[in-house]
Amino acid sequence: MSTATQSKPGFSLDFTQIQTQYANWLKRQPPAVEVAVTGLTSSVQGVFIGYLLGSMTNMDPGAAAKDNPAMANQLKVLQAGGPWAQARNLGVLTGVNSALTLAIKKARKGKDDVWGAMGASFGSGMAYSIVSGAPNPIQSAITTGAAFALFNGLFYQIGQNFKPESTDTEYERGKYMLRTLGYPKYQDNLKKALLTDNTIMLWNESALADARIPAGPRLVILHHLDTFRNPSALLKPAMPLPPMPPTAQQQPPQQQQQQQQQSQ
Repeated sequence: MSTATQSKPGFSLDFTQIQTQYANWLKRQPPAVEVAVTGLTSSVQGVFIGYLLGSMTNMDPGAAAKDNPAMANQLKVLQAGGPWAQARNLGVLTGVNSALTLAIKKARKGKDDVWGAMGASFGSGMAYSIVSGAPNPIQSAITTGAAFALFNGLFYQIGQNFKPESTDTEYERGKYMLRTLGYPKYQDNLKKALLTDNTIMLWNESALADARIPAGPRLVILHHLDTFRNPSALLKPAMPLPPMPPTAQQQPPQQQQQQQQQSQ
């Protein structure tokens, strides 16, 4: 006789779900709180990494003094105070950099470019120099901040050059439709007005006008969309196009005389 064993469900943490909930909670906070919490979180990580690096640093500054005195002085500054000093310095560096990066991005309405990265690096470099206790604090802070900004800006540009080009998959159908109708020059207007593919069937006169598409192309686009909104309209007979105005040779003599009198 076999006995069935029931296993109690174990307690498990879903770190992905926790991270998602934390990110959603942080986005709902005021900008000042979001910037402060982001900086504090990065600072805690920097303290942990700085302490580990400080504990593993065993290089003797005197050994490098013969070849590079400047490097020896820098090592002395970094090693002064032991691992906790390096934890403090790296915590300030990472925390200020993350906080300034988010603050600058929000102040510029989400724009992320090399100038934002350089601004955050300049501020974090100054903070790092001040807490490190470098001699001549004002000059050292400005010099360190400028060096951080230049190096980070250079690395940012190098990373952008190697970054693969991303395609706007959200606008593929709309752009293809404009190319089919003979209006490829208005493809970029869709992205500026956020007219994604999932909004195609909601396009109307005002939406296309906001996208700076002229009246003529707007009418053609909306007529084309109407054939998909109401497929039965394809089976209805269409009225003939308005006739072209007659040429001067095709006009009757009386009408030609009237036009000549009006022109005189």
